[in-house]
Amino acid sequence: MANTYKIFFRTQIQASKSLQKLHDCLKQLNVKHWAYDFQDFLLTMTSELSDFTRIELALRSAGYVCHFIKLENMNETRMETSGVSIA
Repeated sequence: MANTYKIFFRTQIQASKSLQKLHDCLKQLNVKHWAYDFQDFLLTMTSELSDFTRIELALRSAGYVCHFIKLENMNETRMETSGVSIA
């Protein structure tokens, strides 16, 4: 069974960008579950893909400016995080 990761990005969806475009971009990466918080500009997704740089590159090529925040391995204990935080 593959590991499942929760990945957090900070990004702002501008008026010229649509949620459908974001959805299509994430679908190409086989991201199954995602949510966007309009107040905190936080994009949260669940994926079996542990390489957040690949996701970040896909989002940037679609026109989104994203800042990686954290990666959590969901198969590990809920109390532990295997992520790294950047400012």
